[in-house]
Parts: sequence; structure tokens; C-alpha cells
Amino acid sequence: MAYDLLIRDARICDGTGGPLFNGAVAIADGRIVEVGAVAGPARRTVAADGLVLAPGFIDLHTHYDAQVSWDPLLTCSSWHGVTTVLMGNCGVGVAPVRPQERSTMAWDLVNVEALPHEVLMDGVNWEWESFAEYMAAIARRGVALNAAFLVPLSALRFYVMGEAAAARAATTEETARMAALFRDAMIAGAWGFSLSLAPQHIGFQGRPLASRMASREELAALCRVMRELGRGIIEILPRGSAPMVTAQDQGFDLLVFLAEQSRRPVTFLAIVDLPGTPIEAHERLIERLKPLLARGLKIYPQVTPRPIQQYYTLRDPFIFAALDSWKGVFNRPAEEQKALFRSAEFRAAFKAELQRGHRAVFRGRWDRVHVVRVEGAANRRFLNQSIAEIAATLRKDPEDALLDLALEEDLALGITLSVINSDAANVERIMRLPNTLIGLSDAGAHVAQHCDAGLPTYVLGHTVRERGTLSLEEGVRRLTSEVADFLEMADRGRIRAGAVADLVLFDPDRVGPLAPEWRDDLPGRQPRLIERAEGVEHTIVGGEILFSRGAHQGAMPGRVLRSGEAA
Repeated sequence: MAYDLLIRDARICDGTGGPLFNGAVAIADGRIVEVGAVAGPARRTVAADGLVLAPGFIDLHTHYDAQVSWDPLLTCSSWHGVTTVLMGNCGVGVAPVRPQERSTMAWDLVNVEALPHEVLMDGVNWEWESFAEYMAAIARRGVALNAAFLVPLSALRFYVMGEAAAARAATTEETARMAALFRDAMIAGAWGFSLSLAPQHIGFQGRPLASRMASREELAALCRVMRELGRGIIEILPRGSAPMVTAQDQGFDLLVFLAEQSRRPVTFLAIVDLPGTPIEAHERLIERLKPLLARGLKIYPQVTPRPIQQYYTLRDPFIFAALDSWKGVFNRPAEEQKALFRSAEFRAAFKAELQRGHRAVFRGRWDRVHVVRVEGAANRRFLNQSIAEIAATLRKDPEDALLDLALEEDLALGITLSVINSDAANVERIMRLPNTLIGLSDAGAHVAQHCDAGLPTYVLGHTVRERGTLSLEEGVRRLTSEVADFLEMADRGRIRAGAVADLVLFDPDRVGPLAPEWRDDLPGRQPRLIERAEGVEHTIVGGEILFSRGAHQGAMPGRVLRSGEAA
């Protein structure tokens, strides 16, 4: 037979964790048909010349729900060998939604995922109401990568309950309505549901994110739908970080509750290195999960090897979203925000809340908050200094130093926060923990704060090549078959005959993410941070070459993946 595509002379890393072997891979009709000593004619042949051929990477934590409307290539993930993404994480998204409620619901994505409101309103197609219509619209318009979708609980609650979704639990009738709508979405192919209970996740004008108000009765109703259908997964950001889940039975018990009620896999965010959190707390959590896994409850935390540095201004002050004193700042005109920042009452409440021990996202570490953007000549001396250093120079409280600088800079003061995964030794211990999933790229979110869409190439370039924390075979396994197995995508994540031909060919000596850069390509020519890749030669989706050396080859071979359907 004539193959559609033949990749020869490759070092094959098949995604199972087994040793590399030399050979070829033949593809026909979008699937792998032969692996190893393959010969025969092909419509197209790629000479790998000893580069590594692996299954396409699977990213289970993305936020492309809005971006797919204006960027079906799903950049930056498609540059880094990713061939399948899971959207709809953290309880926020763009469906279901009524036309008159789009603007209000969009603020969830502004406040949780730091996406500009005007970009969402102008760039998203909004040609749907139900979740099934949303998935159908994406499939109709075409997408470069394979995309699976979680139903975001905040959007679902808002659709059923309106403004009350941010204020209370659902009634029995509202719970039944939500369960019916969720069943419709699952039958249409949704991959499960997501929610966030994190206090820093807020909705319109500082109200609680709607999923934070969900009762166990509501969650049980959704879980029963999944249990009856026998498919889907749950993604959750519990209250606080993973160590707090260890310390507080309520958080841990909720994970067990979701797994028991649904009998489906659950993944939660996240095990990361944070100042003041001993690594032993993470290890105790893993030990506590082991007997549950033995009982058949699949509960897996997500981990990431990347240090996370985020960029902020006080126009969208996500860094302080968990603080009650800041709730009135969000989604307000700039002049109203400035008035608050000048207010002695606001400053006193801000300081008092921190003094009571609320550490917010930045953990109270003013030494990890740095000034990286100023316009005023008098303030340029503060560039790259921490707020702690600036406060000492000005002989002010750090809260006053920050707010005064922000006012002087007309709220355009740029600051960065660097507290997550800053200790390389701790990160290595985390990456070796068993029964975890590599995730938390947040690709498609925080577009003006940071870009971690290159998580797979970072794993291969830094965690594997530079640090040696994982072997190449193990690094690939964790980016491919491990995630595919959790998501129950049986025909993806491995190089074997019969599998879907999602593949990536890369140079293990060069692969990695390049330095972030600004690009004015959001709707309205607004800027975002992007992260290109090096060392990725070809990305293949469904047997078609999507990118070659960073250049799109013209195809849109991705599919909307629907639970309950064959690959």
C-alpha cells in the first residue's frame, strides 16, 4: 500500500516510558499503521535523521476557550509540539451563556484568567447559547489541535441562577436544572466539569466566583450524571494550595467526595513550591492519596517544573484578588480605583488584612514583588527593585510605597511576582512525586502577565536535558500516555499501530522554549506575551503536518474531541 506519510530514520520514543529505538513510522488515513522496520512508497516522506519522534503532547490545563474564536491555531501551544488540549478549566469559560449576560460572565475570565474584557467582547464569536452549540461552533469553524472541553461550573450556575449564582447555593429546582443541562452537555461530548473554590478567584466587581458558592448537593447531582454515563473527569482548584488540602480535612474530604460520587478521575491544583511551605507537606499529601488510589479512586494533583513569574498592574490587580479589602477595586473605572488607592480607609483596611495573616497570592513576600515598568523619570531609579527595597528607601510601609508609585504612574506601574517554584531542589523533589500529572500551563490565560504554554518543551529542555530530573523516556511518557490514560483517550499518547497519528519530531539537544516576547496580535491589536519554541522540527496532527520548524503548513487537522466517541 502507499502510505500517506512515512517518517524514517527516527529515534522513536513511544510514550510508554520504554527505551528509545531506531525505526520508521508509517501513517495512513490519520492513523499509525506500521512502526519499526517499515518500507514502501509514501505520498510524503520525512527524513528524521536521528531526531526523536514522540507522541504529540497533551496539555490538560489550558484556557483557550475564548482565544479559539480568533486564533484557531491555538498559539502558543501548537508551536511546542502540543497536539491535544483540554479547555474549560478552573470553572470559567464562555458557555453556556445567554446573549444579554455575555458581558457580565466575561468578567470571570478577566478576573480569574487575566484576559482583557474588550478583547473577549470583540474577539469571541458568541454564536452559541448552550454548551453543545459552543462545541459545534468550534468544530464548524475548524481548529488546528484536538480540543476537549470541560463544562465550567461558574458559567453553568450563572446560566441557571443569574446574579444569585455569586451569592448562594442552588435550590433543589435549580440543582435539577443544572444537572439536566450538564447531562445535555455530556451527551454532546463534554469531557466533564471544572470548578474553583479559591478565594482569589472572583467574579464581576469582586463578587465571589459562582463556583465557590456551589453546595455539595449541587456537586453530587453533577457527579451522578458522570457516574451514570460512565465518562468524564473533574478538575478542581480547592480552597487554598495543596498543603492546605493536607491540613484541612474539609478540602481533602471534598476531593474524596467528588471521586466517590462520580466514580470518575479527579485532578486538582496544584503541588508547587511556595515560600514557607515545607516540601514534606506535599509528600504527606501523596501518602494520604495512596490508599484512595488502591480503592480505585483516581485523585491526582497537577505539578509543574516551571518557575512562575507573573506581571501585573493595579488596573487589574489579580495579585490581591483574595483580599476582602480589594474587592471594590475590580472592574471599576480608573478614576474610581485611584480614589480608593488614595483613601486612608482603604489603605488601613489593606494593611490590617495583611497584618492578620492573610498572605494572598504573593504570600506577604514584598521582597518577591519587583517594579519592572515605569514611565516617570523620577521613578526609573526603582526599576528592578523589590517593593521591600523601595519601601525602605522611601521610609514607607510597603503598602503605601506600592500605592503611591501606582498613582504617580497613572496605574500603569508594572510589577512582577516571583514566588512559585523558585527553589530548584524542591521542584525536583516535586517532579519525582508519584501519582501526579504534569499540567498547569494555563495556556491561553494571563496573556499580559506571563506565558507558560511552552511547558512541554521546558520539561524536555530543562527538566530532562539540563537538570536530569527525568529521563527523556520518562519525560515524554509524562507528557503523553500518562495524561492520555487519565483522560481516557485510548488511541492517543502512544506510538503504536492503530493509534491516532498525533506526533512530534524534535531535537533533544536543542528543544526548549525561547524567551518571552510581546506581540500585538490580540483583537484590537492589543498585546500579549508569547513564547516560541526551538528544536521542534515537525508537529503532526491526525497524520497531517501542522507546523514545520515553527511555520504553519496550512492545514487545520484538529478535531473537537467528544467523550463517549472513538478517537
